[in-house]
Amino acid sequence: MGETGSDVARASSDIVLADDNFRTIIRAVEEGRILFANLSKGLRYYLACKVALVLATLLPVLLRVPVPFAPIQIILMELFMDLAASATFVAEPGEPGLMRRPPRDPGARFMDRAMVSSILSAAAGLFAVVSVAYLATWYSGAGLVRAQTMAFASWLLGHVFLAINMRSEREPLLRLGLFTNRVMWIWGVATVLFVAAAALIPGAQTALKTASLSRGEWGLALALALAGTFWMEARKFLLLRDDHDRTLIR
Repeated sequence: MGETGSDVARASSDIVLADDNFRTIIRAVEEGRILFANLSKGLRYYLACKVALVLATLLPVLLRVPVPFAPIQIILMELFMDLAASATFVAEPGEPGLMRRPPRDPGARFMDRAMVSSILSAAAGLFAVVSVAYLATWYSGAGLVRAQTMAFASWLLGHVFLAINMRSEREPLLRLGLFTNRVMWIWGVATVLFVAAAALIPGAQTALKTASLSRGEWGLALALALAGTFWMEARKFLLLRDDHDRTLIR
């Protein structure tokens, strides 16, 4: 105890409670678990975006067509990506049932097999979103700038939806709470507004190497972004149902 304990006891202890309240240990463990979980989520999201970006750039090179992003677009994509990984996931509240989970093995690897699998599967979805949007527009003969605008718009929309879906590993968003992380929603809305401005404002089009998109193209980009990321929510519901069925059997 920090207040009533002797100097010798405090010096030799592994834990010193400054307020002499054992509940502080519970709060400290909870904060530690939230911190570790959010670090894992942020890293999974960041690496998934990086892998998707590499793959989306590599495929057109293999197909001998121009790359899907202009240099200025990649810089801006990295900016929004970094903001999400460093700010929005930090503000994520703890998931329900966090304190009911068994303690994590201190000797376990931080990037275990499940985490690597999650990164690769999330990256594959975002890669598919960008590749389909870009290649479909390019091969339709719409021109490079228009095809790159489709890739740029679908990427920014897709990586917002990906961040929202990666707020939890197993808990569906409806149970987690859609608006419990206000920082992420502010970032997401700002990203969507930026995408619209980049493709609609003439001055932004010149600076960012973009072009105006038709309603059909906007619809395609949005549909691909939703389909390429929200499959993760369907998986969460299936896992939740399996857990519920096992509980009933027991």
